[in-house]
Amino acid sequence: MNIKDSLLFLKICRNTIYEMTDNQELKYFIHVEASDYQIMNVIVNNEIPLEKYNIKKEYKLWEQFHKLVYEYDNKMYKLIHELGPISKYNLSSSKVILEFITEAGDQQSWLQGLHGNMKKAVRNSKSLIKKGSKAAAKLAVDTASKGSLSSIAVGVTGAAAVSLVAFAATKIYKNYLDKAARMCKGKPDKAACLKSQKDKALRLRMQKLKSGLGVCAKAQNSENCKDSLQKKIGNVQNKLTKL
Repeated sequence: MNIKDSLLFLKICRNTIYEMTDNQELKYFIHVEASDYQIMNVIVNNEIPLEKYNIKKEYKLWEQFHKLVYEYDNKMYKLIHELGPISKYNLSSSKVILEFITEAGDQQSWLQGLHGNMKKAVRNSKSLIKKGSKAAAKLAVDTASKGSLSSIAVGVTGAAAVSLVAFAATKIYKNYLDKAARMCKGKPDKAACLKSQKDKALRLRMQKLKSGLGVCAKAQNSENCKDSLQKKIGNVQNKLTKL
């Protein structure tokens, strides 16, 4: 299992659901309080359970998700087959945890560094958690796709489709930047080299996101799916403009 990629994917899922939701109380719940088990329930089943943690059910959700993606797109499955529940490592994609993530060279040292900041993250989370999360959890994800994709992708929700495309686009972007960092190392004008390569990486990311609009056409609630991808495309365009 790839812990870093699993965390990245869950973060993208959380952000996608956040963007596809209009209710402000629910937005807060998704962004800060929802567990990864609840996030995956939205991705797979399009519902938020009141139960916040259930590791056995979470494993089954991931198994179901892998099966659905495999049936949906074998190439996409190869990209996500190493993803799984990070809760077994006592990790979470919740905002209060992600704020304290540190980068490290290898996965083991990165994980140790992350756990080193967990106590601080938990302390800080207490000041962010508000009352009424149970009420927020009862709300439906009103603007998310209400059904599955077409028979080509039975069971894959609109939120899942957007998250998969966004994950693929992010991986392309990150992999390109990793190569660019090595390519620009030692060059006289390293800053200019990195800026040029980041521009190319962002354009590749945008290209992948745009290609995902065709996936939305298969969703029952295609407009919300397209709107979510358009927001992500717009975010990349803004980064290009500011570069």
